Amino acid sequence: MDRFFAMLILLGVLVSLVLMILALFAVAPIVCTCLLSLVYTLYLFMAYEESSFHHAQEYENRFWTIFALLFSTAIFFAKDSPFAFGQYSPSLGFLGVFLSSYAMHLYDRYMHRVALSRQTKLRRSLSLSNGMGAHQATAEELLSKLNVCLRDIDQLLIPSTINNFLNRRFVLKKEKEIITIFVDCDATTLNYLICHVKLALLVYKIKDHGFGGQHRTELIKLIAVERLAALTVMSRVIVIHALQVLKLRANPRAEHWVRNIFLSTHGDDLSEVKTLTDAKGDYYGMSKLIYDDIKSETVRQDILTHIRKEGAMQVSRRQLGFPSRGPRRRQVMAWKKILSDVDDTLLSSGGLYPAGIDKRYPRKVVYPGVLAFYRELDLGTTGPEDWPDQRVGNLVFLSARPHVYKDMSEKSNFAKFEKLRVTGADGRRGMHTTPSLLAGDLASGSQYIATNDFQPLAVKKFDNFKRYVSIYPEYSHIFVCDNGQGDVHAGEMMHDNFPYEFQSMYVHVVQAIPRTYGYAPERWREKEFFPCFFTTYPEAALHAATQDPPLIRITGLQRVCADAVRDFDAIPSKKWQSSKQKADRRAELNQAIWRANQFLLANDVHTVDLVQAERLWKDGEKVKTPYGNGVVRDFNPEFDLYTVDLDWRPLDVQVNEHLLNVKEEAIRPKPPVIEKRTSMPLETVVESDEVTEDDQGVQVMTPTRSRLRPQQTLVVSVMSPNRRKEPSADEEARVNNAVIPLVSQSNDSKSKPSNRDIKNATSAASDSSTISSVSSDESNTEEKPDQTKMKVTATVSGRSLSKFIPPSLPAVNKKPSPLFSFWVPGPKFVSGDKCTTPYGPATVLEHRVEEKIIVAEMIGWSARAYLNEADVKVIKEGLLASFFRRQQSITEPVPKYQHFPYVKGTIIRTPFGDAEIVVPIPTPDEDPTNQLRDHSNDIITLNLTSWMLANGSHPKLHATVKNCRQWKEIKGNKASTDGLFSAFGRFVSSIDREIKGRLGSQKPKDEGAAAVPKFKQYYQISAAVATDFGNGRVVSFRDIDGFYCVSLSSWPLANGQHPVAWLRGLDIRIQVAKGCKEGYPVLTNLGVTGIFESVQATTGIHIVTAHPLRMVLYLQPDAIVRPLKAAVGEVVQTAFGEGTVQRYDIGNETYEIRANWGATIFSKAETFDRLRDSIRDKDGYFGIDWLLRFFFDPSKSNGKEETRSRSNSLVSGSVRSQSGSRT
Repeated sequence: MDRFFAMLILLGVLVSLVLMILALFAVAPIVCTCLLSLVYTLYLFMAYEESSFHHAQEYENRFWTIFALLFSTAIFFAKDSPFAFGQYSPSLGFLGVFLSSYAMHLYDRYMHRVALSRQTKLRRSLSLSNGMGAHQATAEELLSKLNVCLRDIDQLLIPSTINNFLNRRFVLKKEKEIITIFVDCDATTLNYLICHVKLALLVYKIKDHGFGGQHRTELIKLIAVERLAALTVMSRVIVIHALQVLKLRANPRAEHWVRNIFLSTHGDDLSEVKTLTDAKGDYYGMSKLIYDDIKSETVRQDILTHIRKEGAMQVSRRQLGFPSRGPRRRQVMAWKKILSDVDDTLLSSGGLYPAGIDKRYPRKVVYPGVLAFYRELDLGTTGPEDWPDQRVGNLVFLSARPHVYKDMSEKSNFAKFEKLRVTGADGRRGMHTTPSLLAGDLASGSQYIATNDFQPLAVKKFDNFKRYVSIYPEYSHIFVCDNGQGDVHAGEMMHDNFPYEFQSMYVHVVQAIPRTYGYAPERWREKEFFPCFFTTYPEAALHAATQDPPLIRITGLQRVCADAVRDFDAIPSKKWQSSKQKADRRAELNQAIWRANQFLLANDVHTVDLVQAERLWKDGEKVKTPYGNGVVRDFNPEFDLYTVDLDWRPLDVQVNEHLLNVKEEAIRPKPPVIEKRTSMPLETVVESDEVTEDDQGVQVMTPTRSRLRPQQTLVVSVMSPNRRKEPSADEEARVNNAVIPLVSQSNDSKSKPSNRDIKNATSAASDSSTISSVSSDESNTEEKPDQTKMKVTATVSGRSLSKFIPPSLPAVNKKPSPLFSFWVPGPKFVSGDKCTTPYGPATVLEHRVEEKIIVAEMIGWSARAYLNEADVKVIKEGLLASFFRRQQSITEPVPKYQHFPYVKGTIIRTPFGDAEIVVPIPTPDEDPTNQLRDHSNDIITLNLTSWMLANGSHPKLHATVKNCRQWKEIKGNKASTDGLFSAFGRFVSSIDREIKGRLGSQKPKDEGAAAVPKFKQYYQISAAVATDFGNGRVVSFRDIDGFYCVSLSSWPLANGQHPVAWLRGLDIRIQVAKGCKEGYPVLTNLGVTGIFESVQATTGIHIVTAHPLRMVLYLQPDAIVRPLKAAVGEVVQTAFGEGTVQRYDIGNETYEIRANWGATIFSKAETFDRLRDSIRDKDGYFGIDWLLRFFFDPSKSNGKEETRSRSNSLVSGSVRSQSGSRT
């Protein structure tokens, strides 16, 4: 389903929804108004996850309870509600409202408890449990006590607040007991308890009771601060996960606890903590933790600075060869992060919009070899050959699918990844690790669907990558994507902004490479950006293995190819749309594996078997081939080739034998066991009077009898119809020396032919003899071969075989034809006819009747096709189209060489005006060497008669014959309006001109009237414009031909003056200050900074607004000095928090920024970011002001159109007043 049908379906759904809402409003306006308001409130609640309603679970629970209360009230008490039993029984209605609200309250608490109780998918370290020794019993006993205490304070039906109020002493006692357990245990037991208890649920159920004790704060502080040094890497990850699930904003000190955990972890342990946090199999990853959950900019920058410093130290130690600090197994890892797209890269979208466009594979099918390619990239070239079970991978998915409320969209993706991790039926493991996911957003997704622009998707993926690189600076990154959307452009931005962190990019080709969004090979070559485009993953693995240095091992390439073969065989046959689709993909994959095998052979590594084709035809089964019917004898599954015994006997012999077999099968029952017969296969042969295309090019050659062997060989060769039929001596020698016969014949020279054989041989003599005589070794006399027992064998591709069709004699028309006929059938194909071909529309040039070949010129692209008659269909013209056909007048033939392009003075209408040929090409009589040469690219000279230079002459135009002929054809097509309706139109037009001429002749001609200008001036005098020759200013305008006189101010001459160019309006554009963009800050020569708003379209005046000075500047382009990162008065984001730009020092290019907390910062442009207005929510948390502006905006009621410049920028009222003199 492409975008067009998807948008039609979306439009239909929206229209149906609107009509349904209007219908409901007509029936029940009160309840519909209430429900619509609640739905809008629900949308705002789910869309603004950063609002204070989401800071704690208690706030969310209260919202859902109140929402259920209001919803049930509207349902039970609205007058027009179908369930308004509260109108008749208020007590029953209030009971229903209470039960609905309480049910929602309990359901939300239950779902939150399930989320807190869910264990992460991290592999618990078995060495911790096995190495505890004597501490094992103690740890299990303490774990049992913790679970009992948790069960005592966790009441399923009673909220914790009410339970704490009713059983205060009991709850406080249990909470203190839990804290005591964590205080008294040793380090080994502490890590065991953290790894096996439901830590998130435990911390959530322990409350801060005010005067009764801050038990939750005390417990978290004990684990994350006081005993942090005793925690292992796995325990620290579990503590961070528990704090993240509990929402860091619920406790003001939670962010500082997370900061303390990260700042207390160093080296490879820090890398492992970050990797394990991302490998839990949920959306609580490092990116969400750092950039979404932590709201304090100071805490965020402290963590990122620590990560950046530790990453730099790790990279330096690896480059210098020093051993890393941390586990030994981290030292042998590849230190690469594999980032990958999902749709059309991991899984095939099946062409379903908007997921992707790849229709080569069935939908939701994992591409063969992709999981093995991920695994080998993660393994690298050092360390173990196979992936260790206890190792955590570095696989990350960059998805364009938007993030929706909480983990609604991510949950389905993680469930999909978990299915891919399951071990297959053949014992092969699936995805080698649990990946992390970086999702898109609704803004970029909706913009892509609305505008079909891939730029928002590319920018969002780049933003996610920028965040990810800041978290993992010690890793290099490999991006695997497809070229169906904006991934390639995103990869280019990654390469430009992070050249050291971004290592390489692999692009899965799902459409033609030139159609890739952002495809610019010349620009890529300049910046040394070389993405690898591949069709199958063995190709990508071959490229990775041949890099310097290689990204994967040679044995890794072997494993990728082997897994690709098994993955292809694992695709169910019912998922393929057709057998041709499967065969094409199998051939495509085998080609890649074959190339990989060549590389493996060169490195003395065992090759990989190709994908075996599925056998469709059994041995002994009759089939139809392009060379006639036959019987299957053998099958080669590696190349999908069938060995078929062809039946090339006369057609009447085959028909008689087929009828005889049918009759015998009808009389006699089939025997239980059918023995293989040695008789010849019964298949079709074409006689000489009905030769088909295949038979004209096929000839069977046999050697002479003196060279006959016990097993003779025949060769099927494709020959031209003009070649002679007799085999030459060389051909006979090639037949005898053939090693692999395509077609073979076996004859028993000692057997005596029967009467039936003689009869068949006689009937075969009438054939257009394609079988030559056979000579015997035992006698010198020649005899005709026994054609009824001739065996012809061919090797045919499986795609060329079809179901067997019984032979039948051609139908003969026995009706006598008349001796004379007045109706002579015309030719089927006539030169000039429009036709359709398998390659598109074309025009018939020639019909070769004897060869049954059509020569056609393709329409729309330069190509000439030689096609069979069966592949060409002439487009028949209907009756209605014949009325509108433009008939061209019949003129006498032009004498030889008295026509274009040999005649001087021929008038041609060019895109630049009317022109006359002044220097034609020489005729063949003048230059005999030109008779056989193509003159399409010869140059002729024309005078542009519609142009007049200052000296009274006409400018010269040099053009090729091909271009001039195209211009003449365009004029001829426009002039050939001699059809039925065009003739009537000319008749009416002539009458109208005659009447106007007579009326006009009676009026006196006003000779003093001014001539009406032909062209209207757009650019004003002295307007700053840009041309192909440089910048300049408009000096004058000539309204006769629409030319502007432009003084090229950027092109000084030796005498100090500037050249003048006469240009058309299409060749001129408004000059924009160099490097400046509308909506971005600039610096003017007045020393004032401001926002470059727009450019006046006719004058080139640049409009700059300086908001702190309350000024609007109207400047020339040269008055703008340079673009800036931020203007004075704008809010920026620095490493020390937000601030406002106070001043810009042009001398040292430094910005003076006043931080919100009072400090003054002197910063370069690279060290801060400008906060755009679109990032902030000016309308508060719920953004309801846009609705008020939509209905009550006064700017939409004045009925005036907004003025826009040629750059599509809005021009304010003050600007319009300046441009009011437009002519």
